[in-house]
Amino acid sequence: MTLTTRPPAASTGPDAELRAPPPSLWRNRDYMFWWSGNAMSLLGSNVSNMAFPLLAIFTTGSVLNAGIIAAAGRIGGLLTLLWGGALADRRSRKVILVVAPALQAVLMGVVTVSLLKGPVHVNLLAGTALLSGLINGVRSGAVLPALRRIVPREQFAARAAQEQGQAMAAQLVGSPLAAVLFSIARCMPFGVDAVSFFFASLGALFIRHPLGPDREPPATGGPDAGKPKRPSVISDIRDGFRVILRHDFLRYTTGWVAVTNLVGNSFLLLVIALLHSRGASPKIIGVTNAGALAGGILGALLAAAILRRMRALRIFQIGGWVYVVSLSLAAILPAPWQIGLATAAFTFASVPTVTVWESYTARLVPDQLTGRVGAASAFCAQSLTWLGLLLAGWLASVWGAPVATLCFAAILVPFAIAAHVAKSLKILRAPLDQVEELPAEVTRG
Repeated sequence: MTLTTRPPAASTGPDAELRAPPPSLWRNRDYMFWWSGNAMSLLGSNVSNMAFPLLAIFTTGSVLNAGIIAAAGRIGGLLTLLWGGALADRRSRKVILVVAPALQAVLMGVVTVSLLKGPVHVNLLAGTALLSGLINGVRSGAVLPALRRIVPREQFAARAAQEQGQAMAAQLVGSPLAAVLFSIARCMPFGVDAVSFFFASLGALFIRHPLGPDREPPATGGPDAGKPKRPSVISDIRDGFRVILRHDFLRYTTGWVAVTNLVGNSFLLLVIALLHSRGASPKIIGVTNAGALAGGILGALLAAAILRRMRALRIFQIGGWVYVVSLSLAAILPAPWQIGLATAAFTFASVPTVTVWESYTARLVPDQLTGRVGAASAFCAQSLTWLGLLLAGWLASVWGAPVATLCFAAILVPFAIAAHVAKSLKILRAPLDQVEELPAEVTRG
């Protein structure tokens, strides 16, 4: 497909109000309510995400059990993600964003009570993770369309970098906090997560701007006069995949992010297994992991400057090689602080690299298709995460954590090479503000 660019002319229509420079995101009231609630929820989720593998490894002695619990959550999310994207283009996104975290809070409460009353039941933990994943899949479909309503498109790159920094900061604080809470009582991290989900509900509840979707015009004649014309959910899901398959950049990066997420979502489990194999205690594991995540926060702080000074394509290429080298070093370095430094390089590179992908994708996809395309893209991006977690747990159990980590580094080598030759990435040679929305022949069925 030929790259189309936007000339520097005045805009008209619904985007005309964006001609003037938008205010800082920190002054965007609705976004700050979203950001604050999401920050608290992320903190709680990272506490429990760290506590689940600690619980499995230190009480059952099995890395594979930790992988099974984490994989159950990913599978649950995949089962409902596509439906959630279609639902976000049909039903109130605000209701979805308010109700879903409240239900997840109840599930984390069940885990907390279970651990208070008796021993660890891997089946219960996996089942709860599956249910929470099912709910999260529905919620995820509404997030991007809602953010498109409250964040100007010119600020999507800044938003993406800021929220990745937020996620890294939540992990930075959550990892040592989980280790401390786990050392006090194994149920405490999950109780904290249960409370944190309510903040996400409140943050969405206080958003004033309509989050959509807009009502569709009614039919004008025939027996269905007065009723809105609406395709089936299956048709909506098919629309999302069709748009991705018809555009070379979206098609390539969807495959890239699926494989990268296979590795990245197994990252925490691999690091815990590496440190445990070297005799580290839960507190040392938490502190080391927090140090590694500091690299992600630094990446978020510097992402805007990096994006201004370096072409998006170059960022994409460098990031791919940093992933490979940093994972390889983490596998062979002996000391926890050395593993922390190597993995900090991984998290640092992930912020600008993923920001490039998210911001160019958001620029390409029209608003009316954001839910469907976003859900299809997210489904593909997460489609292999469950497999990665099971594979990481199995490899670490059979061959040891260092070999497992080297295997995961090797998985990323083909993509690191392809970034230098793939024609699908030529769109990254153009500045973001010159990239135009997808043309009608791509978005129409």
